[in-house]
Amino acid sequence: MLTLFLQILLIVLGLAIMAFFSASEMAFTSASRIYMRELAAKGNSAARRVCRFFEQGERFLGTVLVGTNLTNVSLATIAQVFLLQFLLSQPVLTKLILEPEGLGLGVELLTTILLTPLVLIFGEILPKAVTRNHADGFALRMAAPMQFVSKLLQPITNSLTAASMRLTSLFYRERLPLPETTITREDLKTITALVAEQGLVAGGVAEMLQMTLEMHEKTIDSIMVPLVEIRSLPYTASFAELERMTAESGFTRLPVYDKRIDDIIGMLSLREVLAAVKKLNLTEQELQKMPVAPYVEHNLLFVPESKAASELLFELREHECPMAIVVDEYGGMIGLLTISDLAEQVVGSIRGEREEKDEHFRRMDAGCFECDGRMEIRELEKYLGLRIENDGFETAAGLLLKLAGRIPKVGETFSFGNFIVTALELKRHRISRLRFQTHKHKDHGTAMLHRQGKTK
Repeated sequence: MLTLFLQILLIVLGLAIMAFFSASEMAFTSASRIYMRELAAKGNSAARRVCRFFEQGERFLGTVLVGTNLTNVSLATIAQVFLLQFLLSQPVLTKLILEPEGLGLGVELLTTILLTPLVLIFGEILPKAVTRNHADGFALRMAAPMQFVSKLLQPITNSLTAASMRLTSLFYRERLPLPETTITREDLKTITALVAEQGLVAGGVAEMLQMTLEMHEKTIDSIMVPLVEIRSLPYTASFAELERMTAESGFTRLPVYDKRIDDIIGMLSLREVLAAVKKLNLTEQELQKMPVAPYVEHNLLFVPESKAASELLFELREHECPMAIVVDEYGGMIGLLTISDLAEQVVGSIRGEREEKDEHFRRMDAGCFECDGRMEIRELEKYLGLRIENDGFETAAGLLLKLAGRIPKVGETFSFGNFIVTALELKRHRISRLRFQTHKHKDHGTAMLHRQGKTK
């Protein structure tokens, strides 16, 4: 017969073993795979063991399950023996609590009542709660003991795994693949937001990461330069026309069309033309009259309007092409896009040397500012201090068109949430500039987009 002290010691040891398996399970499933791989690459032996468990998920899971269940059964058996001996040594207590014929059933019931809280608290909840906050450190410390236990239980684990696979094969002909641990784009967005809140990265860096992830959801028709805004040159243009158009537009690269503006056949760069003609020793007059057609670069990329912005960025890099022509489902040109336009989706607006600092946004006074019609809704939300529930539009001009239900006239105003929106400038039926002015005595919040009509 086991002594009372030895029985209590075995129960405590059983709880400690259960705590070890529970903590190991939490540590290995919560540990950072990237961090462990970095340590393993630097020669850390414990990290290598952890990575080996990552790769052998079946073996690790089998070890934990077998170890936990063996310990659980052993612990229950020892506890029943301990409780039975204790009750038999106290006949008065036994008669008061249990009838002799029901002693066995009563011992099992009391064992369950007394042991379950101990197992849950000290064998499951507490070790997992402690390990969760320091998963990497615990995983490294437990790697060697877990490897030893895994080898010790390997015969049992392998036998049970083989039996389970045979049973599974009765229902599935092919072996079921192990679920892969994947990180989705939404997970990355959440992680980025959390690290920004905790101050682990600068706010600007976190915002750039968020915008990079959002590029996959954004189609190029929402960020392209529309056809009506394209500044281009005819194929028959002279150097003087190229120089003048470059000076007027501020762009060093210009698209070139053949007969119609929507028939783009290439592009021209003033810098590249100047570098090429430098060797010709032309007079100023000859240079001004010189046709630029021989210098047109015909390496163009035609893409559908539905293509994701992130995909186009990779295609432009692969084809070493700085510009893409956007076409609709009928093959007609509807706009163009440059690498700079795509870069702005990550780092924000990139102003050229000739652009005014206040062209995109200008604060007039308290509660009043003007903006370009092409300002994106995401950027507009920051200035307005609210979230816009947009539907079918991506810019400030699109917002006003949605409010008006038509092309508004210059000076026409519409009410939107806490703001009065005014159309300031129109160019070829396009709203090029708007003004937002706050109403008084209204709350900020989420602006439900609906037509509220013209204000008086």
